[in-house]
Amino acid sequence: MVYFTTRNVVFSIKKNMKHDIDLKKQAKTPYLDNYQKYLDGKYTAFDVPGHHQGGIRTPFDKVFSHIIYEKDINCPEGMDNLLHPHECIKEAQELYALATNAQYAKFLVNGSTSGILVMLLTVLKAHDKIILPRNVHKSVINGLILAGAIPEFIMPQVDKETEIVNQISFDEWKNAIDNNLDAKAIFIINPTYFGATCDLKKIVEYAHSKNIVVLVDEAHGSHFYFNSTLPITAMDANADMATLSIHKTGGSLTQSSLLLIKSSLVDIEDVNNAFNLITTTSPSNILLASLDASRKFLVFKGEKEIQKAINLCSKAKQIINKIDGFKVLDKEYFVNQGSYDYDRTKLVIRLEKLVLNGFQVYKILQKQYHIQIELAETNVLLCLFTIGSKEEDIKVLVNALKDISSLYYQERKRERKLQTFNFSKALLRPRVAYQAKEEKVELSESLGHISKEMIMIYPPGIPLIIPGEIITKEILKQLDIYRKKKVNIISKYKNCDYISCVTENKDEIKD
Repeated sequence: MVYFTTRNVVFSIKKNMKHDIDLKKQAKTPYLDNYQKYLDGKYTAFDVPGHHQGGIRTPFDKVFSHIIYEKDINCPEGMDNLLHPHECIKEAQELYALATNAQYAKFLVNGSTSGILVMLLTVLKAHDKIILPRNVHKSVINGLILAGAIPEFIMPQVDKETEIVNQISFDEWKNAIDNNLDAKAIFIINPTYFGATCDLKKIVEYAHSKNIVVLVDEAHGSHFYFNSTLPITAMDANADMATLSIHKTGGSLTQSSLLLIKSSLVDIEDVNNAFNLITTTSPSNILLASLDASRKFLVFKGEKEIQKAINLCSKAKQIINKIDGFKVLDKEYFVNQGSYDYDRTKLVIRLEKLVLNGFQVYKILQKQYHIQIELAETNVLLCLFTIGSKEEDIKVLVNALKDISSLYYQERKRERKLQTFNFSKALLRPRVAYQAKEEKVELSESLGHISKEMIMIYPPGIPLIIPGEIITKEILKQLDIYRKKKVNIISKYKNCDYISCVTENKDEIKD
């Protein structure tokens, strides 16, 4: 395929990108090319993986093409080493850094979870303080356990109508920073799962004025880098580090993500040390190749394809708003709830005057209409429009929602109890609680105990309670609601009949 040889085309791409890049360089795919070169060599295998590039036949072949075996290799000479890159991986990562306005980029093969762990382990040591929203992903809590850090949580407001956690304002961040000037870092979720963004640049500037590192969970915003109409990116806002799930919205394969670094406060050697601590020595070459390929696609076609997704989402919104029982929440809604900006590829549908809740609609869409949406909450549904979305997808969704409306809509507004959930207070550092002795306590008897585990609904994976927090009436009530709705609860004990609690008196635990 020939890429953009005329001056006019080159100029138009530069104009649409959020910063200028060298398109001649970006036309390369160094890792993918080396991969193909190795496969063309048709080597006889005496190394791992043990299937020796398709030397076996298994039930895997019934679902997937046998060609996946043939192209699955380990780390032979010429394919570079992810832990110490100096050849094609190094070049591929440098191209991604240039494309995203970063100093450095590192390929991740364990999702954004690994990027978040690297960021936290780079910046924090035991007893170091970090400021962060309480609605962080479970991987952040895992990072706090590994680092032994002290979380200083900002308790976000929850929209009582939708149960969506709102963005945190600049004033809230400023207040938290002013009250914790000894913090080593702040951790920002931008965008949220539902697409809400904060005044990122202003927050970064204020944190930096206090010599505080800014880490950004940008897992749901990798497409921001490749469309000029979407909200500002972490790198353009001069954040120190950000983690992007390229597989979520950027077109790479599931589990492949990216860590970006642009900082005078973070030492790249510290990043490398943390990266090597948690990264496998046997990364999937297929995942790495998909990252290299995704970058070229996004640089040359991202602006147009992401805009197409935005337009499709807008079209779906207009149609769905005419269906009784459903109302799409747009940018104006989220801004009114405190967001600074909004990701227009997210389709957030509020249920109105339906006898069903969101979890029930989710299951009906999946089982009866073979539609897989991203997420359901009690009163909302979340659908994603991406570079892979098609015009016909809208018709399928709209027809299903029309059917559901005809069956479950009632003119009289349904009485629904709005849940007012607040997160608990932490009495112990997460690592201390995690390492404490355990007591298995029945859910009904756990009030007032200190949790030793994380309990969450997945998706999205935001813990209702974390190690070190006290179990309150509100948490027990929320868990009871989710259990009755048969929502997927992730906990140590099946269906959360029991909770893993700290058995020792908190005053007797050595911190």
